[in-house]
Amino acid sequence: MNPTGIPGFDEFVGGLPKGELVVVAGGPGTGKTIFSASFLYWGAVKYGERGVYASFAEDRSTFMNNMRGLGFDFEKLEQQGLFKFLDLLTLMEAGTSELFETILSEVSSFGAKRLVIDSLTAIAQGVANPRELRVFLHSLLSRVMRAMNCTTILIEEVPLGKRWIGYGFEEFVASAVILLERLLLEDKFLRRLRIIKLRGAEVPNPRACFTLKDGFKVFPPLKVKFPEKLLKFQPIPDPPGAHSTGIRDLDEVLGGYPRAGLVLFEIDARITHKQLHLLIAPAVINALHNGKPAIFIPLITAGPEDFKKIFSIYSAPVEEVKSRLRIFLRKDLAEKYEASGYLMAYEPKGLEEAMNKTTSIVEELAKKTGKPPICVFSSDAIGLYYGIEGVLQAVYNSIVVAKKTGGLIIWVMESTFPELAQRLPPMVSMHLKVARKHGCLLFYGVKPRTPLFAVEADVHEGLLLTKLTPIL
Repeated sequence: MNPTGIPGFDEFVGGLPKGELVVVAGGPGTGKTIFSASFLYWGAVKYGERGVYASFAEDRSTFMNNMRGLGFDFEKLEQQGLFKFLDLLTLMEAGTSELFETILSEVSSFGAKRLVIDSLTAIAQGVANPRELRVFLHSLLSRVMRAMNCTTILIEEVPLGKRWIGYGFEEFVASAVILLERLLLEDKFLRRLRIIKLRGAEVPNPRACFTLKDGFKVFPPLKVKFPEKLLKFQPIPDPPGAHSTGIRDLDEVLGGYPRAGLVLFEIDARITHKQLHLLIAPAVINALHNGKPAIFIPLITAGPEDFKKIFSIYSAPVEEVKSRLRIFLRKDLAEKYEASGYLMAYEPKGLEEAMNKTTSIVEELAKKTGKPPICVFSSDAIGLYYGIEGVLQAVYNSIVVAKKTGGLIIWVMESTFPELAQRLPPMVSMHLKVARKHGCLLFYGVKPRTPLFAVEADVHEGLLLTKLTPIL
């Protein structure tokens, strides 16, 4: 397999067959040109491989201007002798034989190892007999790709509403077939890449999300890998009149979390706790580093060791923040651990007693520190003890606490009680959703409305940083 250099793609499938034909198909606006241009650009920049773009769709000036907007300086690559643009619009009437000879001559003299033909659809419109297309493809396969070891991408347009690719023969000739699609996730556009065929490779996950933000980028299934050597967490200042989310990208999108407000995170059932922590934990860690108190009513399955691990990852050892930290655990679970001062054992007796105890601790810590608290409560944990009406009462009580202390209450809602998905959103200041598609963690705001983002874990700087990339 030959690495493409396209961000995320090689991690996803390992590259493309070297010296073979690759069909990249999709409807209008799905990203075919950007994928193919990225293949040439990164091949030149990362691997020094010469590339040719043979275009039947647009002229050189239009191509260069469009690519420059993505940060691809193909003019510089031309000057370095790594790229050539072939404007073949004027040869459309000459027939496939002359087209092929022109491409063959240019690729051979240039010494290209990567070729893009844009597109088979345009060529097909200029020939009367489909047999000419078959001859063109077989000649291309034998004389350009395999003889010159030149990996070739053939772009193909899939008309809107059509469910199959092409003319019925190129899929069999090609060693790889990639389909680019636009889908809807609720009312958000989601981009998906599908591997229809990839000869010589196993593809256990043939689908992946991608974005056209600053070029073509694929999001392989998210695997959260913690850095081996940790650097000290750098707290983020609160935005004016708000609490920081602890994530710079998210602060830019939302302007922070509202003071004296409630934030609802609605979580897809397929989201792991480790993935969820990428969005929830930074706000808590940032608040603790800024001297604020933090109070948790966690999921039933969460224990002290889980919190210690999270805090250590973000360079916030529990011992350093325990005076401002309170975690409510069932009495039978808390008794398994030594008294630590920050674990609050409780028994699920009456809802009113539980709310009074929680409220008094939140207000006490707010008064002691002189700073607004941040609280993270699981609606599922409360619902399992007190039912849906108990959750609604607890949410109403938390509104009062938030207003009184100026703090932030984050409610995490999973899928145990579907009815809450209709009843909680009207009660909160901010409604955010976390979903998963083809292994990619996705985030978007319902209130306020935001674009769709892919969530990534960036650890290359020795910190676990949450990154948000818009799906454009």
